[in-house]
Amino acid sequence: MPVDAENAEKMTKGERTAQRVLDAAEELFAVQGYDGTSLREIAAQAGIREPGLYNHFASKQALYEAVLYRALNPMAQALSTHMEAASTLKEYTDLPAIMTDLLLEHPKMAALFQQALQGDSSSFGNQLMYHWLERLFSEGMQTLQKYDAGSGAGNAIDPELRATLALNLIAMFNLTTGYFLSQRVFASLAGGDLLDPENIARQKRLLHKVIRAMLIS
Repeated sequence: MPVDAENAEKMTKGERTAQRVLDAAEELFAVQGYDGTSLREIAAQAGIREPGLYNHFASKQALYEAVLYRALNPMAQALSTHMEAASTLKEYTDLPAIMTDLLLEHPKMAALFQQALQGDSSSFGNQLMYHWLERLFSEGMQTLQKYDAGSGAGNAIDPELRATLALNLIAMFNLTTGYFLSQRVFASLAGGDLLDPENIARQKRLLHKVIRAMLIS
């Protein structure tokens, strides 16, 4: 998501250019994948010459790492912070809404998630994204284990319970990220924009109900 006007005014010219490059890279990587996107394409979309891109990022790998860090580090921090503070069912069921708000800032990341999960596992881009997903899933598993009454500190987790928790986590992840991949279907079925605030609010209410039912069961 482009930097808002207020924050852009506080940036130097170089910082604004770097953000434009990150925005362009995030969009192109989401559509074409890491291997299918060139630095020349990114530079062109950002409105600069390719050599100028190297003033901000040493390589395509460094740029991809920066794209992921910008979007995913806040998610990892939010999961960790929420996990440490949450103690009631409502606080746990609020987590998907928090993740939805973070994804709303970078809606193209959902497509990058899917590429990493389904694409070529030998691709550098997919390997790097999968590293982040493992971190996010690990935080999520700790959250679910903490909530489950039968998984107290120091107790071994029953394999069947662990499988159930893993499936619940995957379902939560798919419900949250899948929303941002469904614009074309939504437009066909109902018209409008999934990123409209009213539709985001509807999605959060639905997530709250579904996740609450999952945790209770």
